[in-house]
This record gives sequence, C-alpha cells and structure tokens, in this order.
Amino acid sequence: MQSPTDFEQRGPIGILTLNRPERLNAIDNEMLKSLRAFFDARKRDFATRIIVVTGAGRGFCAGLDLKAENDAWQPGVGPVANLMTFQEDIAELMVKMRDCPQPIIAAVNGPATGGGLSIAIASDMRIGTENARFACSYLNLGLGGADVGSSYFLPKLVGAANAADMLYSGRIVDAAEAKAMGLLTRIVGHDELLPAALAIADGILRKASPLGLRLTKQVLNETVNGIPLETALKLENRNQALAAQTADAAEARRAWFEKRDPQWRDA
Repeated sequence: MQSPTDFEQRGPIGILTLNRPERLNAIDNEMLKSLRAFFDARKRDFATRIIVVTGAGRGFCAGLDLKAENDAWQPGVGPVANLMTFQEDIAELMVKMRDCPQPIIAAVNGPATGGGLSIAIASDMRIGTENARFACSYLNLGLGGADVGSSYFLPKLVGAANAADMLYSGRIVDAAEAKAMGLLTRIVGHDELLPAALAIADGILRKASPLGLRLTKQVLNETVNGIPLETALKLENRNQALAAQTADAAEARRAWFEKRDPQWRDA
C-alpha cells in the first residue's frame, strides 16, 4: 500500500512529500498519523537540520479528505467525542510542527486549502509556483471560519485585515496576491520549486551552526507567541552564552577572518 507521506534525506536536508496525489494530498486518518509520527521523530533527529515539505502531483494539500472511508470526522454522525478527538489530533499537528527544532520550508506546488493552508502557514517559510492557491475553506463547510491554527498564524503573516478577509470569505487567494500580502516570499516555475527550496536551505546551512539554528527557531517561536521584550532578551542572552562555548563558534570566527564558509561539526 502506498505510504501517505514520503521522506527523502539529502544530507542535512529532509524532504517530506505529502503523497496522496490522486486526492490532491488531502488528509485522511493514515496521513494524519504519519505526519504526527514524522514530526515527533524530528525532535531527536540531529542529522536533519532543515525540512522542506511539498506535495506530490499537482497539489500541495487540499485539506481534510471528506470522501475518506471510515473517516473520524463526520458531521452529524457518531459521538461528539469522536469528532473532538480527531479535531484535537489534527490541531496538535501544528504544535508538533512548531516544536520541531528544524526550520520548515513549505514548497507550495498547487492548492493549499483548509488543513493544507494550515500546514503551509505553520511552516517557517513559504515559496510557491504560479499554481499555488490558498483558501480558508472551513467556513464553506458550515463550520467556523478559523481552524487548525489559521486564526493564530494568518494575522501574524498577512495582518489582521487580510486574515479577516480570508477567514470570513473562504475565498481563493492566488499566488500573486499571496506574495503581495506576504503569504509567499517567492514565486518560481514548477520545475524550479524544489531546487529553489533546496537553495534556500543550503544558504541557511552554510551560515548557521547546528546548535545556533535550533536555538534561533526556539526563541523565534517564543517571541511570535507574544512574550515580553525582557523575556525575549533573556532567551537570546542564554542562547548566545550557550552557542559561544561551542567548537562551531570558534570555527565561525576563523572562517569570518579567512573569508570562507564555516565547516560545521556534526550536530
């Protein structure tokens, strides 16, 4: 049976592919289990330093698969407790993505709607093709317009007014508009998408030590969550004091004076 996700290791870069192309990579129970297990495993994965997430075929992720057999999410059918359990499981995926110590680059190759939008906006960076499409489609299913972290991530990325527009309407936002509002940082051709994501990852890996990169995502998470300035400064001070004691810090200093890229030790 085809796995709902595929993971390819390219040195320190991991490529996670949502792998249900016949359903535009919509999320069913098996994919959700696979994604939760994947991000749990990254917490102690020191070999993987950056993750690129993309979709197989012509879509990134079409959100919840409403046609999936034996799906736990069936409005009006079965105990409310079953629905709540599934809702909590898919929502917790966003927490696992943010707790994942590796920066995540979303390479959006097509529609990213509903839960697929949430996976994209829970990532650290987003690039896309001209076929990238985004929609908060929850409202169109008779549900609340905000789901799976969208009310948390969207205003921080695109501002409150743009977030309200998307959440209240459920309308489709194309790649050009997404870039204009800050949802995408770059639009590239289809064949250039993965190479562009890998180039971004390579650029980060050349300049960031393994520990420094993990500490940076950690403190960025906390500041985005809205901690006071004093707390952010304390975390930054701790990170700098820790990182400054490593062999990588000494190597970075030598490389800077010698005008070359640092040669990082294994994480």
